[in-house]
Amino acid sequence: MIGGQAVLAIWVDIDPADQAQFEHWHSREHAQERVACPGWLRGSRFKGLTQPNRYLLLYDAETTAAFESATYYERLGNPTPMSRAILPKFRDTWRTVCTVEQRWGDGIGAAALTLRMATANTAPFDKLASPETARVDLLNGQAKVGQAHTTEKDLRSTPDRQIERALVAFFWSVEAAQAARARHAPEGEVFTLRHTVSKGDLG
Repeated sequence: MIGGQAVLAIWVDIDPADQAQFEHWHSREHAQERVACPGWLRGSRFKGLTQPNRYLLLYDAETTAAFESATYYERLGNPTPMSRAILPKFRDTWRTVCTVEQRWGDGIGAAALTLRMATANTAPFDKLASPETARVDLLNGQAKVGQAHTTEKDLRSTPDRQIERALVAFFWSVEAAQAARARHAPEGEVFTLRHTVSKGDLG
């Protein structure tokens, strides 16, 4: 599967006063640190339009084994000074390792539409696969993967919550994402791309 068979999906709220520091940390340190781990392919950050204080962090990986590697857990157990300053600022964090149940397209786009749902819910997957869409993922949460107790987890102010299932669609434009939300997923959230780092970008 192009783009890997697994995704670590994180929705997190960051206070406006902390957003510049958060974005600097994620772009200049955290994304590179994570993507350098075995099996990780890409790390991307999106900022909410529907909820301006919310960010979406997505990490593509070859398989869910990438989120259980010794290298990854070593980093979770030894946060950098910058991580120790940022992680306590996380609010209302949803963090789940997911398998990709279905995928249409590849890469990412300028905007993302996300829909978190219960396992039994029907997702508008086929309706979102359109000429204005770059990629659509239907994700299944894996509640027991990548959830060991770690120092990083202790630094976050409240326990992470998990999703059962999610739909993530990437669009060429914000306007296309907003139009798709209005037509097919009014309870979804729209995000704009801020930065992405792939394995090939690392020196």
